Amino acid sequence: HLLLVTLPIARPLAANALAVQSAYSEYQQRALAQDSLRRMYVGTLTLALLLAVFTSVLLAIVLGNQLARPLLILAEGVRRVAAGDYAAPPVFPSGDELGGLTRSFAAMTAQVAEAREQVQRGMLQLEGARTRLQTILDTLSAGVVVLDREGRIDVVNPGATRILQRPLASWRGRRLTELPDLEVFTHAVERRFELLATSPEPGERDHWQDGCELVRGDGATLTLLVRGAALPGEARLIVFDDISEVVSAQRSAAWTEVARRLAHEIKNPLTPIQLSAERLQHKLEAKLEGADQALLRRSVATIVAQVGAMQTLVNEFRDYARLPAAQMRPVDLDALASEVLALYGQALDGGVLVAALEPGLPPILGDATQLRQVIHNLVQNALDAVAERPGGRVELGISGARSEDGALHEVRLSVVDNGPGFPDKVLKRAFEPYVTTKPRGTGLGLAVVKKIADEHGARVGAANLHRADEPDAPVTGARVSLSFSKFATAGGAAAAGGAAAADAGGLPSPAAPLALRLR
Repeated sequence: HLLLVTLPIARPLAANALAVQSAYSEYQQRALAQDSLRRMYVGTLTLALLLAVFTSVLLAIVLGNQLARPLLILAEGVRRVAAGDYAAPPVFPSGDELGGLTRSFAAMTAQVAEAREQVQRGMLQLEGARTRLQTILDTLSAGVVVLDREGRIDVVNPGATRILQRPLASWRGRRLTELPDLEVFTHAVERRFELLATSPEPGERDHWQDGCELVRGDGATLTLLVRGAALPGEARLIVFDDISEVVSAQRSAAWTEVARRLAHEIKNPLTPIQLSAERLQHKLEAKLEGADQALLRRSVATIVAQVGAMQTLVNEFRDYARLPAAQMRPVDLDALASEVLALYGQALDGGVLVAALEPGLPPILGDATQLRQVIHNLVQNALDAVAERPGGRVELGISGARSEDGALHEVRLSVVDNGPGFPDKVLKRAFEPYVTTKPRGTGLGLAVVKKIADEHGARVGAANLHRADEPDAPVTGARVSLSFSKFATAGGAAAAGGAAAADAGGLPSPAAPLALRLR
């Protein structure tokens, strides 16, 4: 059973009670939701923090890229320039200082590349000029030596080595005065440079010129024309030419005039002297007896013999001084040599003189009479050289010089003997007049050969033979070699057919210019 008691209360009290009941219910609800709210607040704050950090990092990356990219561009450009790549580097497209820095670096790189190209072109031009200068120096027949300020050899060309017969290239960096056997030459050069600096002669301002005789280690005497000049940096330039052949030609010209005058002055009284001696013998021989008559005969015979010898010498002078002009016609050199060899039958039979003639060679152009005299002089000189030598042998050879394709360029005549050879002092002047090794020789044999060669516009030379072709080996003989490069044309040979038959010995008649070259 229930007992329900109803007690009315005041309205304000009831309202307050309801409010308290409502607040308590709300409190209970919020107390239940407190942990969820805390988790929501923590999650919200965490998300906000993460967003803030990400935004900061992104902003840092963007700002760092804006600051570091120009520097990276500059670093890459510097690396490429250091590696030799001067291509235009990229430019950072901004208007700030860093962008301007990259643009300035690109402009500087372009300028460096252009300057580098100019330097390379200049170096190529310099190298080309140096190559041309070296080629010119190498091909110069004159000797060129450049000394530095200390007097040491800096530059030398092959011409200097050839003239002085010293390996000057291996002496670079050493003083010129240290060269062996060249003390006189070096002292003369130094003295002339000192005079040029202190008291130059009239007309000498920046260079000097002088003549000098040099005796090389091999005994050869050279006549040098030496020129010197001062170069920038206190360097010195020395240029010298071997003018021995020029001096020899001048000496030959002088001897020609002397021979002409001697022949004229001596020949005139020789005949009257001989006639007078013979007349004295004819008048007095019958009036003398015994010893006096014998003395008269010996004296007259001596006078006549000496006059004959003088006439022979005068004739040689005359032949040398008045060599007739060459009459150029086709000449068969083999046939001409065979004709000359026929005059030396005894030497041929004894095996002292042998011939090595190549058949089928074309006729050359030359004067048969003069060339016959050339062959005779050379063969006779060679036979004289081996006359006192056991097993002496002389070879007269004629052969053709051909190129790789077989084309004939020259016909060569050589006379080789196994005699003592030319003395070193004589070899350089072998073709000058009155230079001889024979006790009673006139020294005109080879001089006439040289003169005939000059009349033909040719060259001739002589050389010693050495064992195994070694320059320092003992001399085993001598050789004189001539090379003829002017050949008679078919038309010229046919036109000269009649004259060839009429020439002495049935040989072709003489013909035109020839070239003689030492082998």
